Formats: sequence, structure tokens, C-alpha cells
Amino acid sequence: MSPSGYIQSRQVAASSPTQKYFATLVDNRPYLPNLAVDATEEASIRVAAAVTVLFNVARSQCDDKYTADSGAPFHVLRVNDADLEGLEQEAACLSCVRVTGGITNALFRVSGFQRLLRADSIQETLSRIHSYNPACNNHHGPSASTSLDADTLIPFDSILIRIFGAEGMINRDIETSTYAALCRADIAHDYLGRFQNGRIEGWLEGYIPLHCNDLSEEGTSMQIAKEMARLHCLFEVPEGELRDHHGSEVGLWDQLRSWMEHAKGYSEFKTEWDTERVVKLDLSKIEMELNQIIESFTNPANKKTDDGATPGIVFCHNDLLAANIMRDPQTNKIQLIDFEYGGTNYAAFDMANHFNEHAGGTTAAEGATPDYGKFPPEERQQRFCVEYVKMVKELQRQKNGVKEEDTQNVQCEAMELLNQVKEFVLVNHLYWGLWAINQAAEEGCEEFDYITYAKNRFNEFYRRKAEWECDEK
Repeated sequence: MSPSGYIQSRQVAASSPTQKYFATLVDNRPYLPNLAVDATEEASIRVAAAVTVLFNVARSQCDDKYTADSGAPFHVLRVNDADLEGLEQEAACLSCVRVTGGITNALFRVSGFQRLLRADSIQETLSRIHSYNPACNNHHGPSASTSLDADTLIPFDSILIRIFGAEGMINRDIETSTYAALCRADIAHDYLGRFQNGRIEGWLEGYIPLHCNDLSEEGTSMQIAKEMARLHCLFEVPEGELRDHHGSEVGLWDQLRSWMEHAKGYSEFKTEWDTERVVKLDLSKIEMELNQIIESFTNPANKKTDDGATPGIVFCHNDLLAANIMRDPQTNKIQLIDFEYGGTNYAAFDMANHFNEHAGGTTAAEGATPDYGKFPPEERQQRFCVEYVKMVKELQRQKNGVKEEDTQNVQCEAMELLNQVKEFVLVNHLYWGLWAINQAAEEGCEEFDYITYAKNRFNEFYRRKAEWECDEK
């Protein structure tokens, strides 16, 4: 599928604006473009979760020919709002708890689906959905005498509901379609469906997010290096979506230019104090630095050759901070989450970003102030790069039958990669500094002080640049 399915679904839904639960199947998951969720109302959150999960049950029972990606961008899932009135009442049995860790989005855990799906009224609702959608009569139809096997059809009791923020900065059609593809590639966790201003994902039972201090643990660091290599080597943007990800080209520089223009375009922020603080950041100087960096990277005379041994331009996460890495304490298995800033980029940028995120500073408790004393020393960066390159070569060997490289080649490629990473450490500070300025303009700084965060990222950019220039003399 492609993001066009979401666009066309909204166009069709616009003809039925009063149908709250108008639904289509895009990326083989339900999409409800008319359903807006209020993050301050638990009832609204519970209902959105219940409706999406119920439609997922219906979707899972559809004929394969109906749900398969046959070229159609979406399928309409016929349903009447009146048939879901009982669901709104039944959803009251679900529990809803806000989850910490998200800066851009509001996150909630909703639990109790095994109980919900066994309710007689829910099974009756499912039967009515089947009657409107003959292709969904595969397993249970309107005349089915057997009850819904909730354990089989829904092998979970909790889901994660993500209510989007940063709407001006992320194309949610592209991001959701890419997330669905990542799930199909077994890199991201389950995607269950989308509504107007958010998405439903599987809950990682037993997993907890890492803290920035965990990133410096040797074993954890090596695991992350391997997972990063898996992402870079195993995931390819679906051909139909290449255009939305700048084809096979890097979108980083266009993104930075766009964020720079938007940041300069704000004449005032949410408060007068915020406006004064942004003026002091001197964005004209930041723009000059940005232009110099882009010139140095994109000028053909400065372009570095790439022999293809280690990935140069790949699909990157771009936001691999501690909170976006989940770990199961029982098995120590890790899972990368939150790919909303993911896209075609330099592998070295992804690594530089991860090293910068050792400093933290992305929670309200940290006062939007990273501790760059936690930035990994060079020997630890080297070990990370070596583990990454070793994993890349193993994956390439498995995929292409490439012979195993000797240790010396691994070390050489790791050092070359590390040299690239050092350059992208600077770029990464400008990236998130400009992001924070735009966030401050759109969201304000009440919940998170984006302007202080931008100031700290820009200050570290200048400090590291001066240090780097001194080392080169």
C-alpha cells in the first residue's frame, strides 16, 4: 500500500461527515478518518481503542482476496454507527492509563480486551459487521452459533493508543504506512489501526523503556548496535512509497532547510518570554552554520566514495533515544519503537544521533537539559561501530552468501564509519535544535521547555565545533 490510501479514505469519508465510525482498510488495518479522540477524556480514548480492535477482529476474518494488497489503496469496511452504540457502553469496562515517555505524542495503555470481546453485545455487533461485509464471513458469520474465540483472534489484553502531536512536522500518512511496512518486516511491533488524530499499536507486555544511563551498559550497547544494523540492512522502503521518502536519496538536507525556514518565519511564540528567548538564540547565525554544513556534505568535490561494504544510505530510525528502546527484563530482548522520524538517511547520522542521546534531557524531570558528560568516550564508540559492522556483514552473508570478512577489514570499516559519525554529531545538534524551535511555536513550552532544549543543543553544537576545529589544527 501507500499513503494515498489514507488520502483517498478521507476524501470518501468527507461525503459522510456525520458517520463517526466510517472505516476503511488501509495497509490491511482499519482507518477511521472521522473519529477524533480527546486526550483529556478517558471515555473517548477507550471507545477509539475498542472500535479499532473490533474492526481488527472483523478484518482478521475477511477473505484473503479482500484484504490482500491487490493494488487498491483501500477497501471500505461497511458499518452503521447505530450498531456501535452498545460498544460505547461496553468500552467502559476497559482501563486506561497514561504512559510516560512521549514528548511529541500522548500515549495511553488501554487494557481489558479479553473480557470486552466476550460480551454478548460485542459478538452481536461483530455479526452485524459481517452481514454488511460478506467477505468477512470466512470464520464466523451473522448466523454463526459459536461464540467469538477472543483468545485466538485477539491474543493480547492491552494495546497502546498514540494520540499524535507535532502535526505540522510529520506527514502521518507517510509515517503510518511506513510503520505498517516495518511491522510486516518484523522490525516494528504490531500496528492495529488508525483514527483521525492517532494510532493503535500492540502493547509490548513486560517490556520497559530504557533510561539514558542504560545506554552506556556494555551488553545493552552491543544489543542496540545489532538492532540498528538489522534495521539498516533488512528494511527497504516499499517501492510504491519510495517517492514519499525522497526515493533512494537522503531527505535530511531538505528537512533541515524546511525546518530552518519555518523557524525563521515565526514572528512570535506562545508567550512574550518565549519570543524573547528565541531571539537570543540568533537563528541567522544558526542558518549560516547550517548552510556551511550542507555545502560541505553535498558538494561533489567533497563527496566520499562508498564501496558498499557497510551501509551508507539506508532507512534510519533517526530518533534512537533511550525511551524509544524497550527491553524485556526477563529475556533482555530489546525492541525499537516510535519510527515517526524514520526515513532514508545516512547510517552514520543514525549512530551519531544515538550517541548524542546518551546525554538525555528529553524528559520534564531533566529540565530539557542534556548532560553531555555522558556522551560515550571514543573507545566505547569504537566498540559500538565494530559490533555494528560485524552484524552488517553477518546479515549480508546470510542474504547474499558473501564470504565472512577478516577481523582487520571489520576494524577498518568500523573506524571509517566512526569518522563519519563524528561529523554527523554536529549535524544532529542542529537537527533537533531546529525541531525544538518549531515545536515551541506549535505546542508551546508548558509541558516541555523546547526553547531551553534548543538552546542546549545549539550550545553543544558550537562547543563541539570549536573542539573539532582545534583538533584539526
